[in-house]
Amino acid sequence: MLGLKSSDEQFFKLFEEAAEIIYQGASLLQSMMDKYETIEKRLDELVALEQKGDKVTDKIIDKLNKTFITPFDREDIYSIARELNEIMDSVCSTVEKMVIYEAGKPGARFKEMVNIFVRATDNVKAMVYSIRKIKDNTTAIIDLYHEVTKDESLGDKVYRLGVADLFKHGKDAIEVIKWKEVFEQLETSLDRCEKVAKLIRGVVVKYA
Repeated sequence: MLGLKSSDEQFFKLFEEAAEIIYQGASLLQSMMDKYETIEKRLDELVALEQKGDKVTDKIIDKLNKTFITPFDREDIYSIARELNEIMDSVCSTVEKMVIYEAGKPGARFKEMVNIFVRATDNVKAMVYSIRKIKDNTTAIIDLYHEVTKDESLGDKVYRLGVADLFKHGKDAIEVIKWKEVFEQLETSLDRCEKVAKLIRGVVVKYA
């Protein structure tokens, strides 16, 4: 079912391009943390990546509509493409909130959560690349899935600690609210990484 026909190759290339964009977006977010003064200027770079991701998603959906035989279930292809795109949208929303709210310098907990998110996107990217040869990569994909779920759980813990720190040590109620929303948006990004990982694991269960 997952032989590399020319149509399959095109789907896989588009998925890989989408995964690369997400990892680039996460890495860009990470690089902003130590130079937060430039975050507003660099938001344009992130928006450009988001728009590039939107175009890749559109290509996948267009190809899906024109292809009779797909490498795996059409619903799975659509869901993975959509959720990959949602990760990039969520990253962009995280930075947009930081800029709009003038949130200022990120704290240690937030930086830690960003690092976890980058690792999760790297593992998601590896999962996407592995589905080309799903039968050969079954064990690797499942192992990567567990890594993503561990990252998501760790991110939840850091999120809770970060928000607790805000309420415990925050002196300005407005600032607390601002950063709480930024934390929540980043947590959503991690949740979406786990969702993509679950979808890919589902493909493995069906076809490996």
